[in-house]
Amino acid sequence: MEHRILLVNHCLNIDQLPDDFTKQCTFEAVADGKSGLAKLADGAWCAVLAAAALPDMRGLDFLTQAAACSDAVPLLLVPDADLAASLIEANKRSVFRVTPESAPVAALVAVFRDAVRQFALIGQEREQRLRIEQLTLTDPLTGCLSRLHLEEHLKKELSRSSRYGHYLSVILCDVDGLKGVNESMGRRVGDQVLAGFARTARQLIRQDIDTITRWGEDEFLLVLPETPIRGAGRVAARLREQFAALDCVPDGHQVSCTASFGVAGFAPDGAGRNALLDDLLLIAGRCLLQAKAAGGNQVLCCP
Repeated sequence: MEHRILLVNHCLNIDQLPDDFTKQCTFEAVADGKSGLAKLADGAWCAVLAAAALPDMRGLDFLTQAAACSDAVPLLLVPDADLAASLIEANKRSVFRVTPESAPVAALVAVFRDAVRQFALIGQEREQRLRIEQLTLTDPLTGCLSRLHLEEHLKKELSRSSRYGHYLSVILCDVDGLKGVNESMGRRVGDQVLAGFARTARQLIRQDIDTITRWGEDEFLLVLPETPIRGAGRVAARLREQFAALDCVPDGHQVSCTASFGVAGFAPDGAGRNALLDDLLLIAGRCLLQAKAAGGNQVLCCP
């Protein structure tokens, strides 16, 4: 992998660097801070080395501005006499390394190698944070949003609908007979049934508008912004039909499952009915219980 290193107002003789290092890195040089910032904003750099005194600004000020537009690891080259004072200020600004101008080429190479490793570590840490965040926001089995994330999201959607007079509907879904599937065929089969329901639901809802959440062990909650309850009822009916027609064949065992649905919503002309999150979810839950009590595989809408 090739690493790009930017040199700002520093004439480094690249020919003096060892071949094994220069094969891994590309060096580019600019004369002043303004040019350096333009370069950094125009591409990916793993490190930037700035002289302490630039023609148009201080090296430390340049590195501070550079951190706002680039992930490049900041390095500062200072006169030997200013090393102690520069270290104090550089530490306050999170400069990775401060190097005296008299440093031999071998020392500079070591600094560059450390910067390249630091850049890689920062990238790995960022990826890990994203993975952790993704795991926190989504259910690993179905890929649906987590309940913790959905509650906050639903509060915002309900508040927005109430403020601007928009419709909002929710569909609470429960897979019928999942406990029996788990007991007779094992949880692995039950998990595949749940994953199949989630896939079917995602194919029916609007991407980047509607959301689906793993609400409980065998429950899902769909949130449909700007959708009246009749429209949500039609979505639930199509989902009921398609899931009932879905044949899961895990480990050679054919499993047919159904689901029940409770639909509730907020209407701008409803005089505040279901304008609170708890009220909206309570109505959807009651609808779902009635659908289950009626034998399951049904959709019940409660305005």
